[in-house]
Amino acid sequence: MKLRVQITSVMLASMLALSGCSSLPGFGWIGASSSTVSYQDTKWCVPRKLKRVLNRVSKQYGPVTVHSTKRWWYENWRKGGARNSYHLNCKAVDFSVRGDPSSVIAYLKSQPEVGGYKYYPGGHYHIDTGPRRTW
Repeated sequence: MKLRVQITSVMLASMLALSGCSSLPGFGWIGASSSTVSYQDTKWCVPRKLKRVLNRVSKQYGPVTVHSTKRWWYENWRKGGARNSYHLNCKAVDFSVRGDPSSVIAYLKSQPEVGGYKYYPGGHYHIDTGPRRTW
């Protein structure tokens, strides 16, 4: 019993010592809260850097719902997507989040990982990893 208490004390001390390391690369899992990003489309397709942006958007504005990630050519054509859409190569995300659209767009513009960005009047946002642009 005493050994178990000592192990727990050592583990607790280690966790406390590392708790300030969450800002270091590779240690973000320490003290991380559960994500409020939900996916209604394939999560595996979203680039890690866009996942980080979505998590930051969620922390700033609240729950994020991802509506579109990977599109196959026919789906992209049917939805009126650009011929060389970043959705075709798993490099784009369409999502919704509460918040003033001009504030959310300004926040997205401030994220270095975001290339293309747009707000659609229906309440959806688009971000991708391409060059910096909007349309």
